[in-house]
Amino acid sequence: MPSSRPVSSSLLLLVLAAASASAGVLNVPGDHSSVTGALAAAGPGDSVLVDPGIYSSAATGETFPLSVSPGVSLLGSGMAVSVVDADSAGSVVVMTGGRVNGFTLTRGAAPDGGGVHVLAGSPEIDGNLIVANWARDRGAGIHVAAGASPWIHHNVVWESKDTSLEQPGDPHGVQLADADAVVEHNLIGRTESNGLFFNGTSNPEIRNNIFFENGIPGLRGRGICALADTTATIVHNLFFANEIAAILVSTAEGVVDQTAEEANDLDAGDGVYGNLDGDPRFTDADAMDWSLLSVSPAIDAGDPASPPDPDATPADIGPFHFDQAASGVPGGPPVPGLRAFPNPFTASITIHPGAPSELSVVDVRGRLVRGLGRAVSPEIPVRWDGRDGNGRPAASGVYFLVSRTAAGSNALPVLKLR
Repeated sequence: MPSSRPVSSSLLLLVLAAASASAGVLNVPGDHSSVTGALAAAGPGDSVLVDPGIYSSAATGETFPLSVSPGVSLLGSGMAVSVVDADSAGSVVVMTGGRVNGFTLTRGAAPDGGGVHVLAGSPEIDGNLIVANWARDRGAGIHVAAGASPWIHHNVVWESKDTSLEQPGDPHGVQLADADAVVEHNLIGRTESNGLFFNGTSNPEIRNNIFFENGIPGLRGRGICALADTTATIVHNLFFANEIAAILVSTAEGVVDQTAEEANDLDAGDGVYGNLDGDPRFTDADAMDWSLLSVSPAIDAGDPASPPDPDATPADIGPFHFDQAASGVPGGPPVPGLRAFPNPFTASITIHPGAPSELSVVDVRGRLVRGLGRAVSPEIPVRWDGRDGNGRPAASGVYFLVSRTAAGSNALPVLKLR
């Protein structure tokens, strides 16, 4: 029979503290000033929650690669606001398990896995922008080592690069080396070679992805290069403007380059079906706005066996569903306050101040890069052309857009890619 005695306030605080400790939540920067420090302190079952901001060696003292171990969840605040910048010091993240979600992972450089290097286990990689990473040999965006079997979903793997085009490494956007994986609902685009490559005993499931403009003109690049000794599942993907072909597949006569629709008919008994060739009709791929227009062939074209989208319609292809319940407006209404688009950006970025304010750009050390003047109205956007106060192009990297009002100041991290 439960006791009817009241619990003292001090005992209640102890109970709540113990419950909080058992929850295993480590906040950055609340509990640890760096992601590196939080991951070093985390154990199986713990979650590392990372606030919006720029996390780099210069800004927060990070040591690369960040290491995510089994049972640990590394959770950012969203791919546009929690930015991890390795500044070519190694892979951004290495994983032997666990989960990475909600980040921009950029400027990693390594022999294998510039963005994410999966060494072992069955980690989850989801909801990330993995952009502008380099490798010499394998997997500039994501490399999966032999025996690992990750779940890779709802990411954008963009502009994955070769450390040196003169060397024979030929890294790909996502590369599986005798490894299994479930690869679904991703956008893999503008890679300097194949979007996805697998060989040996790899037996992946590849569904509901968009393979967009992969390859170097006149040199190399397909959407998928499948050179495994197994029969992979390649279903309901959308291919557009990949340099050599949509898919390279093995046949009894040897390897063959084909369009997606041709590959569907290669063998009635294989796992290649439902794939499409066509322009996904992004809002503005050059500005990194990969939301789908209402005319996109990706809408409702995913694997019918996949779970429906949040609007209860059949699964769309790609990482961002088209919200048919919001009158054709992807993602719903904008969030009020300081915003900037696109983020990351290349040539210029448009700032929506949210309130009358003084706007400026500072670097990760807090040094003024450019004053942008006064925003007189929250409805009138302000543009930064990516140049410093002397008119010179600012270097690639992370910056803060600072808004100062009578009520205080606000800062928004942004990433300039080139």
